Amino acid sequence: MAWVIAGLKIKKFSLSIRSKLLLISAVLFVVPWVGVQYIQEMEDFLRVKQESNLLGRAQIVAAVLQGQSEMFKADVRIDSPDIEAMTEHGVKEPVEEASHLYVRPLKRAIQLDGYMDDWLDFGNKAQSLFSKNKSSIQSRYYVGTYKKYLYIILEVIDDKRVYRQSNSLSLDKSDHLKIVLRDKQGQIKHYIIATSAPGWVNAYLMEVDQNEWLAVSPELRIKGEWQETLKGYNIEIRIPLALVGENLSFFIADVDDVNSAEIESVIGSSPSPDQPGTVIIATAEVDSMLQRVVRPASRTWVVDKHNRVLAVAGDLKQGEYSSAEETSYNKTGILTGIVRSVYRLLLKQPAQNFEDELQSASYLQVQSVQSALQGKAATSWRDTPDKRARILTASYPVMKNGKTIGVIAIEETSNAILIFQNRAMEILINLSVMTFLITVVVLLGYATRLSVRIMRLRDETERAITPEGRIAGNIKRSGQQDEIGDLSRSFSDMLLRLSEYNRYLESMAGKLSHELRTPITVVRSSLENLSDTADEEERQTYLLRASEGVERLSDILSRMSEATRLEQTLQSESRRKMNLCQLIDACVSGYRLAYSNVEFQLEIQQGMKGYIKGAAELLAQMLDKLVSNAVDFHTHSTPVQITLSEKRHSIQLSVINMGEHLPEKMRENLFESMVSVRSKRDNKPHLGLGLYIVRMIVEFHQARVEALNIADNKGVEFRITLPAVDED
Repeated sequence: MAWVIAGLKIKKFSLSIRSKLLLISAVLFVVPWVGVQYIQEMEDFLRVKQESNLLGRAQIVAAVLQGQSEMFKADVRIDSPDIEAMTEHGVKEPVEEASHLYVRPLKRAIQLDGYMDDWLDFGNKAQSLFSKNKSSIQSRYYVGTYKKYLYIILEVIDDKRVYRQSNSLSLDKSDHLKIVLRDKQGQIKHYIIATSAPGWVNAYLMEVDQNEWLAVSPELRIKGEWQETLKGYNIEIRIPLALVGENLSFFIADVDDVNSAEIESVIGSSPSPDQPGTVIIATAEVDSMLQRVVRPASRTWVVDKHNRVLAVAGDLKQGEYSSAEETSYNKTGILTGIVRSVYRLLLKQPAQNFEDELQSASYLQVQSVQSALQGKAATSWRDTPDKRARILTASYPVMKNGKTIGVIAIEETSNAILIFQNRAMEILINLSVMTFLITVVVLLGYATRLSVRIMRLRDETERAITPEGRIAGNIKRSGQQDEIGDLSRSFSDMLLRLSEYNRYLESMAGKLSHELRTPITVVRSSLENLSDTADEEERQTYLLRASEGVERLSDILSRMSEATRLEQTLQSESRRKMNLCQLIDACVSGYRLAYSNVEFQLEIQQGMKGYIKGAAELLAQMLDKLVSNAVDFHTHSTPVQITLSEKRHSIQLSVINMGEHLPEKMRENLFESMVSVRSKRDNKPHLGLGLYIVRMIVEFHQARVEALNIADNKGVEFRITLPAVDED
């Protein structure tokens, strides 16, 4: 159907009931949208709440550390920027800024090889060496501790590498590393590391003599590796912590001219070798104390009154939720999980990875820390350099005798605000759209369920019958106890009956051929052997077998003509006492002639009598079916075995062939009418009636038939258990 508007033919769109329901229900999405706008205005409230909570935690930690005031060092060996020095004329002059180094612990020992492989975990924790003037070299370094050692690696960019001359006694006439430290006794020590070639290096203790640095003695405890790189060289060294006191600095001296051996520039971790920077090495005791108060996704700093970092614990990137919150978050239903997945697509989510510029800081000089050093607790916000997160710092002063001796600073990201904001938004939206969701889901779900079932039944019905009217498949029976389920089951039963009947009609000729083939073969082979032999006794034997074959053929033809009344025929048949051993022996002799290319092995239990009550012709017909199947499915050059044994009050007849196993799911259905497991088609008809006739004959003799897969080797056994009778 189409509409005509302004001369244009426009096709009319047809919408299903589900589509119309969904279209109308979409108007209700205005309600959660209004809720989203309202919740976004709650950010200021959530910020104030986070600041209050974080400041409270900082106050608690500060109260704990007031009893640990010894960690806030009162004396400063090297003046920091806010300290003024007295000149010889009594005039106060500001002292140059001194550096401070906070050394973080390593997770594992470092192999001294001059390569960066062991330092990859440090990420962006590298620090740069600086110089007062423009320098011809650049360098950055990593530093950490592991057990009793301090490890340092310096990456130096130097376009002209100058090594120490092998015949030179001076250590400062080439590129070299100078280490200045204060030992445990408070003495300043100078060490130089220089080398004549890349490789293993040791430090030398240096002293000044007439304005020249002279090597006093080698310090074998300070050792490392000097390694060349494409842009310069790396120096990786290890210093025992027993040698390091309160101060430590290191400097790279660059020499570009081998002849003049003049130092072009010096860069170092502090402004001057005369002012080695302070150093704080993290201890297990302080770290353990802070780990007890630190929380996931937060970082706690301990800072002295000179902004120097004394201790730090935690990581802003270590998890976004506590274990309790995560467990509570996961204890949700399926519907809630789906709704939250939608929310994650709509709402801004907490950043998992962001740039943290203070990750390797040794000074903490954020605004809130400066306020806390003045004795006033404060909070401050700052953006990360990549603008992916905002970081809140809550600082609280640590007091002793009414004076500020340090600051506790706790940091958290804005992820907490996003988490609270998103959860509040979820609650509000859930309450707003609860009725909408229930209504839409129920109506659409029920309508969809009915539509899908009806369409599936329609599609299965269309596929079941080809355009030529042939039945190509069946309809899956529905387990639903309603009208559509009843209709599905009725269609399935009707189609199954029609399919069986059509299949029977279409393959009747093949069935007759399959049933008649074995007796005809017996008659033909007997007649051929009769013409080839002159011995009268053998001729009589062949004539007898041919006669038996003709009689069996006549009997099969008569029974096939009465296939629809097979059960009545079996009920009218009488059973007489007979010797099953003689019948089986006679049949096997005929099979050897009929199937001359197949080896038959007959095994009859020694001394068994083998008497049963049965109908010989029916039993022979049953054995014909089993042997025919065994011949068809046996592996080439393997025998078909027929065994007869007696067990208590029963006789067991088995027909065994080597070949493919029977499918497990088909073993119980093999003896049903028109069931076949043949995977390959040939020019011989196989109708699936043989084993059905076997079952009918077995049941007539009050016996039992089984189809078994042989476990030890590849083969199949058809086992028939018949009741035995006494000889008398």
